[in-house]
Amino acid sequence: MTFRIFIGMLFIVLLFGACQSDSPQQDDGPVTLPPEQEDYSEANYKWGYINKGGRLVIKAQYDDCRNFTEGFAVVRKKGQWGYIDKRGKEIVTPLYKAAWSFSDKLGRVLTYDNKMGYVNTAGEVAIEPQFEDAKDFSEGLAAIKKEERLGYINTKGEIAIPLQFEDAFGFKNGLARVKKDGQYGLINKKGKFVVEPKYDTVYGFSNGLSRVKKDNKYGYVDKAGKLVIPIQYQSAKDFNEEHAVVKEKIAFGLIDKKGNFSIPEKYDALWYANDGFWGATILGKSGFLRNDGKHLVPFKYNLLYSFSEGLAGYQNGDFWGYIDTSGTEVTPPHFGLIWDFKEGFARVGYREGIGFINKVGDLILPAEYLDVKDFSDGLARVQVMR
Repeated sequence: MTFRIFIGMLFIVLLFGACQSDSPQQDDGPVTLPPEQEDYSEANYKWGYINKGGRLVIKAQYDDCRNFTEGFAVVRKKGQWGYIDKRGKEIVTPLYKAAWSFSDKLGRVLTYDNKMGYVNTAGEVAIEPQFEDAKDFSEGLAAIKKEERLGYINTKGEIAIPLQFEDAFGFKNGLARVKKDGQYGLINKKGKFVVEPKYDTVYGFSNGLSRVKKDNKYGYVDKAGKLVIPIQYQSAKDFNEEHAVVKEKIAFGLIDKKGNFSIPEKYDALWYANDGFWGATILGKSGFLRNDGKHLVPFKYNLLYSFSEGLAGYQNGDFWGYIDTSGTEVTPPHFGLIWDFKEGFARVGYREGIGFINKVGDLILPAEYLDVKDFSDGLARVQVMR
């Protein structure tokens, strides 16, 4: 009996101690978190830039970076972003939470107060960070957000189109897609609706027609906002070469601007492949067509890419090569990976890594870096292993 009482008392003591140890600790004041700048760790392998001769012209010293546009590139050191010019000179010291490529000679930046603004090519703050959100400049205007509404500013930071929209996108060919009262339309640079906001979504004009969506079906309107091809397609793409890819039921075909089929609905996939050609897939094989449905390339390839600078990638078996617009195979299928041509060069993956070929298939820059990106403004990003 005494033993049982002892065990019971011991249990109560241990339970009390455990409860004490689980009780909240005394408040020592607010916990100090590390600054957001330290959210990014330093990269083990740095990024730099090579020229088309393969020479490393901007030292590998960045933890991340982007392609050059308008003569400048966005770079990151640890958790902060800035800009460099093509000599590698910092025009904006990395101090921003985020930064985007230059457009219309202005670069969009995000501060650590989560405000967006713009810097110019001299490295100066051109438009003070003050916006809840902002888009890149296009055709002299940029969409910005304040107090949950969007409008547009000019390159001086002045309001050009009042804040009134629920969503807004960049201008292209003088028009921009916006959302008002839950529906999308197109406005001009004066803020006037060219296509009234009455669609679930709307796309920019291409070949004089704009693709619109309503109740999960697609049709097309003209520049007067008139519906010229009825809303009837399950899927539809923008017009190119006066034709557009559509799907009414289970297969894809090609229509003209009157809505008549020039290529019947019989393909599993159909897309505009640039240079006046259409890529198509049927029964697991791909080829290229003209607007009238005549074959440029027979349906014998596993996969096809669109044309870029006159050449398109093709896959035969497990490997890739390139064909030209006459359908001639410029290179045999001997690459493990391929990318589009940019500025006369294309990245290719082979046993040794990723290098660059020219348009006749010669290996111009062999694999020597951990990773490489496409050329832009004459320079390519490379990640150096060292």
